[in-house]
Amino acid sequence: MGHPRRTCKRGIDLSQTSPVNTPPVSFQDGQLSGAPVRDRRIPAWLLSAFLHVAILLLLFWLMSSFQNGSSDVENRSGGIVLVDSTELATEYLSEGQVDHAESPSEVADSAPPIVAESQLPPEFPGLEVSESSVTGAGESLAESLDRGAPNMEAVINDSQTNVEVGGKVTTEVFGIKGTGTRFVYLFDRSKSMEDFGRRPLLAARQELLQSLDSLTQAHQFQIVFYNNRTKVFNFDGEPKMYFASDDVKESAKRFVQNVSGDASTDHVNAVKYALSLAPDVIFMLTDAEGGFTRAELAALSRANRAATVVNTIEFGRRQGVDQSLRKLAEETGGNYLFKDLDSLRLK
Repeated sequence: MGHPRRTCKRGIDLSQTSPVNTPPVSFQDGQLSGAPVRDRRIPAWLLSAFLHVAILLLLFWLMSSFQNGSSDVENRSGGIVLVDSTELATEYLSEGQVDHAESPSEVADSAPPIVAESQLPPEFPGLEVSESSVTGAGESLAESLDRGAPNMEAVINDSQTNVEVGGKVTTEVFGIKGTGTRFVYLFDRSKSMEDFGRRPLLAARQELLQSLDSLTQAHQFQIVFYNNRTKVFNFDGEPKMYFASDDVKESAKRFVQNVSGDASTDHVNAVKYALSLAPDVIFMLTDAEGGFTRAELAALSRANRAATVVNTIEFGRRQGVDQSLRKLAEETGGNYLFKDLDSLRLK
C-alpha cells in the first residue's frame, strides 16, 4: 500500500516539492548554531585613512592658531624708533616719520599755552600756599636776602670776612681756639679774680672782648660771669644766645667792663647753665678753687646733650694736683691751658 499524498490547505503537494538545502539549526549554550552570520566589521584600511585625515586637520588648525597669537592684540611690525627730545616735549618717531619730524622751535611753538592763575584748579586740602615771592635765577644774592635778619646783614656788608650764611668761624681765648657758630664765654668773677692787682680779671676781660670782635652777625654768643651765682648778659630782657650784630656787641662790651669780682665760686651750676644753651664751644676761665669731683664730672657729661666742646683755662701761681679742669676739657674734645699769674701781662 502506497504512502498517501500530503497536501497543504491550498492543495499543493508537499511531497513533490524539492527539498531546500538548509543546514540544520541547533541551540547550544544559549546561541543559535548552524545559522548563517553576516560580517559587519569596518575594513582596517578605511579606519586608518580616517585617523590620518583627522590628525592632519588637527595639526593644520593648531599651526594657524599659533601664527595669529593666542590673544586679541593686533600684531605689529618692528622697526627703529627715534626720540626727538626738547625742553618742552619728547616725541617718538618711527622710520617713516624721520623726514617729517618737527624742529625744536616748532615743538616750542606748539607747546600748550600757559594757564592763567585764575584758571588753575582749586588747591588740594591741607596744602598751604606761600605768599613769599620766588627768587629769580638772575637776581643777585644780596638782592634776594632778607636784610631784616641780623645774620644776613653781615654776609652782604662785612667785606672783612668770608663767612657764608651759617658758616663756622674760629676764635680764641689766650691762644686756645674754638670753631663753630655758637659760643659761650663762661668766666669766673669770684673774689680771688681781683687779686694780683686785679690782673686776672682785667686780662680775662681783654681776651673776651678780642674774641667777641672776631664774631660776625652770622654767629651767636652769650657771656656768663659767675661766682656762687651766675651773672648773664641780657640785651633785650630775655637772656639767650644773641647774634653778634654791632649794637649787641657794643652792649656786651659795656656789660663786661662793669663786672667785678666777689664772693666764692660754684663751678658746677655755672657749667650746667652754659651747657643748657647748647653752644658749639664753651670757653671756661677760672682760678680753679677746688675744681670738680668725679661725680660732678659725670653729671656734667650727662648734661652735655649738644656735644659741646669745653675749652678750660686755669689761672694760678703753680699747677696743683687737681686735674679736673683738664679732664673736663679732654672728655668733651676741648683743650686745657694753665696760665701762670706771675707771668700774666696786660696788653
